[in-house]
Amino acid sequence: MKTKGPCRSYERAKMAKRKAVKKSCKARKWDESRCQAAALPGSDFCFFHDPSQAAARREAQALGGRQNRRKMLDGDAPDVKVEDWDVVSLMSETINQVRKGVIDPRVANAVGYLANILIKAMEQGQLESRIETLELLVKGRSQAIPGLTMTGN
Repeated sequence: MKTKGPCRSYERAKMAKRKAVKKSCKARKWDESRCQAAALPGSDFCFFHDPSQAAARREAQALGGRQNRRKMLDGDAPDVKVEDWDVVSLMSETINQVRKGVIDPRVANAVGYLANILIKAMEQGQLESRIETLELLVKGRSQAIPGLTMTGN
């Protein structure tokens, strides 16, 4: 079945793009295999191997290195003491710092992970306290009722 109308012109445009990109870089990699990247227009090499692009490559690498630096809080930033359930305010503050670019999202991820551990530890402490209270209540009642004994400890 032949295509008609706009679909046919779309297929021709796709084929033209494929032919235009078909020219690949002529450089050899360290293992002597051929580079598979597309050559730049008007060149036999890709961006990474074209000698005329050396300055642009260095600038791109430097820019990448500058952008990859982690954004940390200043050393004089006050410590956060998390007591009871202050984790919500800590997380709120951390989210805003990430949004403003004050700290790196990876640092915020670590803060979130540590806050989660803190919440679980606090919940565990509360649970142990409740169990201890219940055990004391049960022990007090068992002493008040003759013949009732507790087993377990």
